Amino acid sequence: MKDLKRFIKQNKRTTVVFILCVIFVILVFVVKLVFFPAEATAIYGDRLDGIEEVEITSDQESEITDGLKANESVKDASTDIRGRLLNVMITVNDDVTLDTAKGLTSIVIEPLETDQTSYYDIQVFIKKDNDDASFPIIGYKHQNKDGFTFTKDR
Repeated sequence: MKDLKRFIKQNKRTTVVFILCVIFVILVFVVKLVFFPAEATAIYGDRLDGIEEVEITSDQESEITDGLKANESVKDASTDIRGRLLNVMITVNDDVTLDTAKGLTSIVIEPLETDQTSYYDIQVFIKKDNDDASFPIIGYKHQNKDGFTFTKDR
C-alpha cells in the first residue's frame, strides 16, 4: 500500500491522465448504449417472422434457373434470396424482344407455391450482352400483387 502511495505521488501527471482515460472509455460505452441500444438485434427485426413456413428451397431455386436456362431465349440465369426478396438475374440472347423477355417471368413464378408468391417480393433483372437501348429491364412483383410491373419502356 505504501508503494502505491509513493508511486502516485511520484507520477501525479501519469496517474491523472490514466484516470481521465478510464473515465473517457466508460463515457464512450455509456453513450454507445444510449444511442445504439438494440445493436444485438437482428438486421431485419421481426419482418422475417414466419419465413420458415414458406421458405423457398434450394430445389425450387434450381428449378427456376434450370427452367430459364432451358428456354432458347436465355443465355444465363441465377437467383439470390435476401430476406423476403427473391432476385432473379437473366441474360437473354441478343435477338430477344421486350415482350419475349417480359414473358420469362411466368417461368420464374411457376415453381413457387401461392403462399410463397404472397410472402416474397420478386425482382427480375433482364439484360443483354450487347448495347440494346431497350435493355436492361427490371420486373417487380409485390407480394400483394398478381403480376409484374416493369420499368418504363425506353
